[in-house]
Amino acid sequence: MNNRNYEKDSHFILHQPFVPEGVLNYAEIMFSEPYQALFYEFQTAGGTMADQTVTYIPSGCMDILFIQDCHKNHMEILGSGTRARQIQRLSDASYFGVRLKPGLFISYQGLTLKDTTNQEIFLEQIEDDLFVFFRELQELHSLSLKADLFHTYFDSCINVTGVNDLTGYILCEINSLQGNVRIHELADELHYSERHMSRIFLDAMGITPKTFARIVRFQNVIDSILHQPVLSLCDYLAELGYADQSHFQREFKEYTGITPRRFLSYAQTGRYTGSSVPDNSRKRAS
Repeated sequence: MNNRNYEKDSHFILHQPFVPEGVLNYAEIMFSEPYQALFYEFQTAGGTMADQTVTYIPSGCMDILFIQDCHKNHMEILGSGTRARQIQRLSDASYFGVRLKPGLFISYQGLTLKDTTNQEIFLEQIEDDLFVFFRELQELHSLSLKADLFHTYFDSCINVTGVNDLTGYILCEINSLQGNVRIHELADELHYSERHMSRIFLDAMGITPKTFARIVRFQNVIDSILHQPVLSLCDYLAELGYADQSHFQREFKEYTGITPRRFLSYAQTGRYTGSSVPDNSRKRAS
């Protein structure tokens, strides 16, 4: 067992379908080298409206946001979530975001995946090198060039080989099976006790293998609906291995804040009417 499969695996699903809602000039691009990451950008409207929120769904990923408004530069880290949550979005601002594949994180100011699980972290103190990064970022008008700039400044903080072999193997195995895996069988295959294997994974990821498997299966549901919004909900249910409709609906609402039928309507029309999800996940780091 080694990490080569994990290092090369660029097939993780990284959906955040509500992020483009209510913003201007949203664009995204996926890269698989030197590691899988989704880069995106958008602007928010100005005016007298209060800052708004957007629904983030569980993805198993860390998002890193670089935000520029008329007052100051901001850096925000969104840790992997285990439920739908509302994330604040500043008005009249330019956003550049990076979504890393599951298992990767930016080790900035000593933060780990476990530290950031279910957290929205604003870094209050911007270090000197970030001032230069933000200045150069503002001068670029190509998302691809912004991605290159990110790699230049931050790849030294993102060590793909730093994911331990066991965690990397579990991530790839669960992903390849679309989340339909029995954790105790995976532990038996690897000659670990389920408890010991889960503890190692939890220490690395901040979530258990069982939770990650649920998230992967859910992300595959989202992917199927977004790519084939003409199917019925029963089709998605059967395709992705959910035991029954009530379980499917309960988990879907937990992870999106809305019902599967409402999300299907959103995918078909491209319109989302919004749903309030309580948020108590903000955390600040200095």
